[in-house]
Amino acid sequence: MNSFTRVVGLAGMTLWSFTAAAEVFSPGNQRNGLDDLGDTEVEHGIFSVGYANTLAYNNDSQPGILFTARYFAGEKWYLLGEAQLGQFSTRAVINDGQEVRSDDEELLRYSAGAGYALLQGTASTSGVRAVPWVLAAELNAGEQHSGDTSGRYASLGMNVQFHGERIWTGIGVREFLVDDERLQSLESDGGTQWDISLGLYY
Repeated sequence: MNSFTRVVGLAGMTLWSFTAAAEVFSPGNQRNGLDDLGDTEVEHGIFSVGYANTLAYNNDSQPGILFTARYFAGEKWYLLGEAQLGQFSTRAVINDGQEVRSDDEELLRYSAGAGYALLQGTASTSGVRAVPWVLAAELNAGEQHSGDTSGRYASLGMNVQFHGERIWTGIGVREFLVDDERLQSLESDGGTQWDISLGLYY
């Protein structure tokens, strides 16, 4: 009788142990927060509009409007496309009695290229909020129309960018060359440009 009681008791303890283990190791439905990642906004690039000031050789400084689209192609690389409208000349040039550059020439330029982040960091004035910044090198190639002639355009420059939470700010400077025979004869086929732009993420 005692042996039978022991066997029954041992079997009961074993069954209780398995039941307790099942309760301990039985996984429940738990949230790890990954479902919330679907609501996270992904920034693909930037659309920006800015003011440009162009100083071509043997010419006066001329203002313009610069439209730019940037697409983030990697951690440091981005592709860019530009269009610029503005004045090219406000001072006429006469050679041998013939006007080779009028005093009201307009400029249209469009180009595409790429940028590469050379330096990256954060800037803060209050010590509370930090704004990421980037120093990038940019290479562009395209076409420039001025007056009644046009030529291939190429530029190499630097751009300092501040990536705010909603607003992007860029300040750039570049050297450029234009393969235009008329501008070459005027020794005005290159120069320097600086620009400042504000943009929104998309």
